[in-house]
Amino acid sequence: MFEYLLEKRGADAPVREPSPSQLNTANYGNFLKVSKDKLSVQYVGKGSHSNDVGAIQADLPVPSDVLIYYYEVTVKDAGERGVIAVGFADVHFRLSRQPGWEPNSYGYHADDGNKFHNSGKGEEYGPPFVQGDTVGAGIHLENREIFFTKNGKKLGAAFQNVKATLFPTIGLHSQNEHVEINFGAKPFQFDIEGMIAEEREQRQLAVLRSRIPAHACHDIVCSYLKHYGYAETLLSFDQGAYTEQVAKDEETPQAFGLEDRKRVRNMLFEGDVEGVRQLLIGKQPQLAQLQEDPLAVGGSGSGHKGALPGEPFGDAFFHLSVQQFIELLRQDKIGEAVEHARSSLSTFQGRSHQHDQHLQDVLALLAYKSPGQSPVGQFMSTAQREKVADIINTAMLESSATASASGSGSGSGSASAMAAKPPAPSAISRGVPAPGSSNGGAAASILEKILVQLCRVQAEIRKKNDNKGEIFDVSFI
Repeated sequence: MFEYLLEKRGADAPVREPSPSQLNTANYGNFLKVSKDKLSVQYVGKGSHSNDVGAIQADLPVPSDVLIYYYEVTVKDAGERGVIAVGFADVHFRLSRQPGWEPNSYGYHADDGNKFHNSGKGEEYGPPFVQGDTVGAGIHLENREIFFTKNGKKLGAAFQNVKATLFPTIGLHSQNEHVEINFGAKPFQFDIEGMIAEEREQRQLAVLRSRIPAHACHDIVCSYLKHYGYAETLLSFDQGAYTEQVAKDEETPQAFGLEDRKRVRNMLFEGDVEGVRQLLIGKQPQLAQLQEDPLAVGGSGSGHKGALPGEPFGDAFFHLSVQQFIELLRQDKIGEAVEHARSSLSTFQGRSHQHDQHLQDVLALLAYKSPGQSPVGQFMSTAQREKVADIINTAMLESSATASASGSGSGSGSASAMAAKPPAPSAISRGVPAPGSSNGGAAASILEKILVQLCRVQAEIRKKNDNKGEIFDVSFI
């Protein structure tokens, strides 16, 4: 199950924002000569007036999805007066001004070591910098702080509560000033990776200092084993919890209990798809009509294409039918697999774009002499059986929760009613999409609910920070 969740997370992970890589030569200040590689710039004017500044920005803004952004500037020549400025500014910054003189601009100036923001009058900050020095500028996006470094040493926080989308910005203002910019193509003098690692370690230590009830982890493990039908493991882990669950299952004989779900999982891992079908129908005979005609549940005239009719078991029987095709291929029964595709899988076509795509991918196995080694060979793996087991397990849990909530007798009611009535909120957890499902409402274990809640909390924290800062990745917990 976790393999699926990580695979799903990877598929849905947002594309990382690009970082600045060179100077913007499409728009820059006067009196500047930019090198062909767009990584160094020289001031060629006289710098006689305050508006003779030549400023230039990077080609891209600081990415919003990193913990800390950083770049460095090496002074190759301090020129006549050494009035170089390094910092950040927004897209509206006037390129005839030094960074720090304008609104939404921040600068560390070479001649006096002062820091500037929205003012021509600076504040005391650090030492001046001259020819041969390397100055770095960084933004801690989660803390909303700008800091600077000199020759590999951090000078401390310079500005706080920084919210704007900013570009790395350099200003030159006296003849022959020449700087070279490193956006990360070469190693930095300052150990920025060490700083990031230390930040993450501090956050982790803060989490570890928190306390949870001693029984919490034990209960979560028990819940997970119950949820996915790992009955034998639960019996070994906590015999009392196993006995309690079995007794609870006996109170609702029409529902699928822990032992039923264990048997289904074991049969699927053995490739016994027909055995799973018989178990499901034996427990709830009304499901036989769904096996014979997937449209029988929910009505053939509904025209509903967003999901298969008769969910959760409409979806479950679809995946069982697909798995039957796969198992036939695993046994080299090619003719039977083709016939199964014609007689059974064809009945599911056109019901859902997601399932049509899945059928197309699975049927591609027929094109290969050795399907297990083909580009779609993952369908022949044990992991595929586990995914289907999780889907069937989810359908059984949703059906059982509905049966428990309604108090219906064994075998009573129709599959349509069973699918139409939602599980009682107190009886089932919601919020984590099951493998292969598209509705996002499949049953979830307590552990999965905790992980989802953690992701949502982290997303909300980032949202309150103007969607700036490192994107939380559950796989790195």
